[in-house]
Amino acid sequence: MSTAKQARGNLGALRAGLAYLKETFWTFPTYILGRPFKGFEEMKVEQRGSMVFAVTMFILSALMNIVEFVYRGFLVNYNSPYQINSIVLAMVTIFPVVLFVVANWSVTTLLEGKGRMKDIFMVLMYAMFPFLLLRLVSLFLTNVLTLEEMMISFTLVSIGSVLMFAYTFIGLIAVHEYSFGAAIGSLLLTVVAMMIIVFILMLLFTLAADVIDFVRVVYKELMLKFA
Repeated sequence: MSTAKQARGNLGALRAGLAYLKETFWTFPTYILGRPFKGFEEMKVEQRGSMVFAVTMFILSALMNIVEFVYRGFLVNYNSPYQINSIVLAMVTIFPVVLFVVANWSVTTLLEGKGRMKDIFMVLMYAMFPFLLLRLVSLFLTNVLTLEEMMISFTLVSIGSVLMFAYTFIGLIAVHEYSFGAAIGSLLLTVVAMMIIVFILMLLFTLAADVIDFVRVVYKELMLKFA
């Protein structure tokens, strides 16, 4: 009897786990694709979105750069697998995402936006969902299409980019509770903030390199003097 109860309990736990995975990785993401305004509003108000999904998308998007570098069809792939730098390829996704989230949060905090940094990150990752799917389809097509048909693959990636921008825009309207015009203004200021942050980072890295060189020169001089 206890064995039967345990089996039913395990089956129930399995069903609950599968239901969670379905809701997290398919049902709600596709729901946002069909009803973006309502979907992002539910994500903000009802806390329906999942940080697990967002982090997974973040990791998969970074890994996708590496996969494309290696496995893109030979007709359009001029990369050498022996020259791959996984860290650099991953940073192509990681750095812009972190930069955008920080810049948008900084700008919208000053402009009375309601979204938290977590909300901005989740919006961006849910918006990236169709882009990642179309990148996967495009990657597959590069290995089966002829050179003349390769434009189909490139078009899919372009469509994915447009969708990602559109869903990001809609999501930011929802989480910040902005009007259309205010959302456009905040995005323009976000771009400016991103450029300022990049400039400051470059300046800091340059200064750090100069300080390190100075310390190294002083150290060598002292070693020569007291050797």
